[in-house]
Amino acid sequence: MDLLERKHGWKRCRLAMWSMAVLVMLCSISAHAQSGPGEVSHLKGKDVFEEKGCAQCHSVFGSNGKGGPDLGKRKFYGTYLQLAARMWNHFPKMYRKMQATDVAFQKVDAEEMQQLIAYLAFIRYRGKPGNEYKGQKLLKERCMPCHRFGGLGGDIGPEFDKATDYISSIQFIGSMWNHGPEMMDVFFEHRIRRPVFKGHDIEHILAALRTHISTTHVPVGAFLVGDPALGKELYDRKGCVHCHAYRGEGGTLGPDFDDIDLNHSAVQIAGRMWNHGPEMWDIMMRENLTIPVFEKGEMAHVLAYVYSLKLEDRPGDPDKGRRIIDDKACLDCHTLQGRGATISKDLAKLEGLDSPLAMIAGMWNHAPGMREKQLEKKLKWPKLNARDMADLYAYLYNATHGLDEAE
Repeated sequence: MDLLERKHGWKRCRLAMWSMAVLVMLCSISAHAQSGPGEVSHLKGKDVFEEKGCAQCHSVFGSNGKGGPDLGKRKFYGTYLQLAARMWNHFPKMYRKMQATDVAFQKVDAEEMQQLIAYLAFIRYRGKPGNEYKGQKLLKERCMPCHRFGGLGGDIGPEFDKATDYISSIQFIGSMWNHGPEMMDVFFEHRIRRPVFKGHDIEHILAALRTHISTTHVPVGAFLVGDPALGKELYDRKGCVHCHAYRGEGGTLGPDFDDIDLNHSAVQIAGRMWNHGPEMWDIMMRENLTIPVFEKGEMAHVLAYVYSLKLEDRPGDPDKGRRIIDDKACLDCHTLQGRGATISKDLAKLEGLDSPLAMIAGMWNHAPGMREKQLEKKLKWPKLNARDMADLYAYLYNATHGLDEAE
């Protein structure tokens, strides 16, 4: 039984679509789309993170190494290529520390790079553990006028104490989402002020609930983060595209996902969904739209899909990519179409550049040798941003696939 499921069932399960604006994207990766890691599970990236020695220097929320910044506290905000650019720009300093502490440099292949970057990008999505004591205070203020907990509170909604399953964040979010409109009716009927959640409020509430409830088992999918590919299918099937666009393609009743700030954890996003629910429901009822309901597990996939939207990179410009090769002095070491030095590989003959992350993996593996040559020749490390990465890949893809026209 869902945590927020009432004994006799809710009057109707209406869903808020505006908040869907807080969640969506197709995580496919192709040579031209230059998207993120796609269907590769970001959970596998945690294994890469540990196996490749990243955990020897970097911690995540206080665990593991201390030599580098805690990646849980300094969460990354941006696209996949922005994250890759940060890793590249940070390499000289990182490599010095690795040499000083005898941490072995590890090469990665394109699949491992996909998984690693996905893991790092999704750290913020998973969020951090809540504070039990803050959660107790919030429960009393926001939830207990309707729900009983610890022998105290109201009798309008289900008793939190009677939950027997582990209360996962996504499970809690799904229950709030599906029963939101019915809860609005209850607030109106009993003249209860509708609670609003901000910051880490819901995370704190969940911490308090989990600490004081003795669960009998952990249900399958309790820790499911979600598959963006499955989320895309659900997004289409539930009709979300009728209200929301992404980069101008789709409905206009709700905001374009490209304009929405998603730099939050999944639970924080859920709080924003709840806060904007009434506005969303009014729009859908006025337009006579069917409000979708999410079954168990579906919310996790939709959240992962929507969250991935902000990680997608726009396609690069091959002409700008060629200029970057000149501007960043790549030809001081590399050859390209008969120009440049012969210290390193001919850029037009690189192999395996079938995705942006394959290029990033190649750059990473090449970085130690490149750094040694640069120090020897007293050259500066070339700094790159996400657009540089996208443009560079667009040019190199064309050049290595015979699509480039020599000047």
